[in-house]
This record gives sequence, structure tokens and C-alpha cells, in this order.
Amino acid sequence: MPVPVITVAQMREWEKATWSSGVAEDAVMRQAGAAVARCAERMTAHEDFVLFLAGKGHNGDDAAYGCEFIQGRCGEVIRVLDPETGIRELPAQMARKPALIVDGLFGIGLKRPLSDAWKNLIEQINDAGVPILAVDVPSGLNADSGLPQDVAIRAERTLTFGAVKQGLLKPDAADFVGQLEVAGEIGLSPHSFATGLNLTVPQDFLGYPPKRPITGHKGTFGHLTIIAGSPGYHGAAVLASRGAQRAQPGLITVCAHAAVRLPVASQLQAVMVHAGAEDFALPDSCSAVVVGPGLASAELTDHFKNSICRLWQESPLALVADASALDWLPDGPCAPGALRVMTPHPDEAGRLLQLSVA
Repeated sequence: MPVPVITVAQMREWEKATWSSGVAEDAVMRQAGAAVARCAERMTAHEDFVLFLAGKGHNGDDAAYGCEFIQGRCGEVIRVLDPETGIRELPAQMARKPALIVDGLFGIGLKRPLSDAWKNLIEQINDAGVPILAVDVPSGLNADSGLPQDVAIRAERTLTFGAVKQGLLKPDAADFVGQLEVAGEIGLSPHSFATGLNLTVPQDFLGYPPKRPITGHKGTFGHLTIIAGSPGYHGAAVLASRGAQRAQPGLITVCAHAAVRLPVASQLQAVMVHAGAEDFALPDSCSAVVVGPGLASAELTDHFKNSICRLWQESPLALVADASALDWLPDGPCAPGALRVMTPHPDEAGRLLQLSVA
């Protein structure tokens, strides 16, 4: 299931409900620590030295348990109860050439500005040139706003627990969070959230694509038509086609503007490319349609745009509208039971919803 995106207050509510149900805090921290250990193992090689920096809160306990549970590596914990201790001990640990630093200094509860000494320590960690794994949230980052408290750990990867804290997805947080992973199962009790935002994670695709019958062939697994690519924008048709290939339909046909058919076809393998974006015709075996990538050229006619609108309204096929096509879609109902998907980026969504996304 997709992972909910929540506030710090909602996370605290979840934790409180878990403790009230009789689950021990230490049991949850041990599971969180085990998740940290597994993530650290994926980021390092056998016999590497991994340095765990553990603060005085539960975030530090998670990191310390990570050191306890790590396998095949040389792990060591520094309990950093004050920044001066960390500043004194860090150079000697850096001389041991750690392959990874695990950041467990501050957790999601940090709201106050950091002292100069803490800022100095965090900057030294960032400047060490060692990959960093942040535990739950990069130390110094506000887990609600996604803004640093002047400075914050710049992690290569952040392993967050239970649910995604909303600040980790903010644009300003990207340079600090790095690659975001979620350890959803750490022993917290089941809980529902009032949130309109969920994050899709790799586990949602376990078992995909489904096992295919040995007697199957290319005609068994669907035929996708991609209406994409116009003068000056043919690269979008190439990217859409390569993405479609990863989803593994049996057949893929691209209908591109005649002027860009050759550039599109020259960059693709196993995809049929037709010069038909202006006057396209769906193949008889077509089972799904993508329309919109790279259709921003001024050379596209109103006749073509109206054809896309009719396709959106009348076709019984599953249809994904992206990019330029989003601005052409008409109001009103579509064919009964037909699947329709829109994939706007934030600015496009803002235009469609008449909302500011600043």
C-alpha cells in the first residue's frame, strides 16, 4: 500500500496510540535499528567501517541499535550528547576512513535554532566527504517545513520510519534528504491518517509484472499507442517510449509528427514509429493510449487537438494525458467505464486547478 505523508504532530499521535496499546518503545526502536542496519549494509561493502553518530534522544537510540544489529561491517557508535564532544572525537574517527556515517543526532522533534557549536559539527560532518545515511530525518532539518535550522546534514540517503514526514518531500529539502526510503513496518500499531497525499514505494510493485504464460506472445500482453513528439520536442516521445518499454506491454506504437519520425525512430528499439501525430489512427489491436509528451510545437493544428479531445471523451480505451495535452482536455463526461489518468507536474496542476503552487 502507498505510504501516507504526515505531519510531525500526526506521527506523535501514532506513537502515543502505539504505546497506549501496550507496545514497548524499546521494541519499536529495536526494529527501527534493524532497518537502519539493513540499509547501511546495502550502502557499504563487507568489512567496511561504519560510524554511527547517536544523539541523546530516541533518534540516537535507533542509530545505536543499528550499530548493534549491523552484520559483516565494523560499526562503532559515538554518543554525541553535546557538540563539543563530537567535534573532539570526529577527526580520529575520520582517520579510520569510514565508508558511511549514520546520522542519528536529531530527530523529527527538532524545532529550535541550532547553537554555533552544533552548526560547526554538522558542517564538519558534511565536509568529511563520506556518504551519510540519515535516520528518520537529516539532523537539523525541520520535518514539517523541509527547511534547515540554518544548517542540516546533507545525506546521500534518508531512511524514515512508519510514514513519510511531509517536510522530506518539500523542494527545499531535496539537497538534504537525498534518496528517500521508508521503513514502514517497525512495530507501530495500525493507524489511519487524515491525509490527501501518499507516497508510492518500491514494495507496491512486488510481483509486477505478473507471471506470464509460457504460451504467451507479443499480442497477448497489450498494445500501447503513444501520440507524442513534434518539431523541437521529439525527445519527449523517446522518453515516453522507453518508460513504456519498462512497463512491458507486448507492442508499442508511437505516432509522431512527420517532421520528427526519423529522429524518434533512430533512438528506439522494438518500438513501431509512425508519422501520424497530425492525422493519427489507432491500431486495431490498441488497448491503451498515452497522449501529450512533446506536443508543444506551434505547428500542431486545431484539427489535431480536437481529435485528441474526442479521443478523451469517446474512446473506451484506457488513456493517459500528459504535458501539452492537459491544456486541451474538454470538460464533461467521458466514455462510461473508461479509465482516464492525468499526470501533471506541479505547475500544470496549478493551471488546471487554478491554484498557486509557489
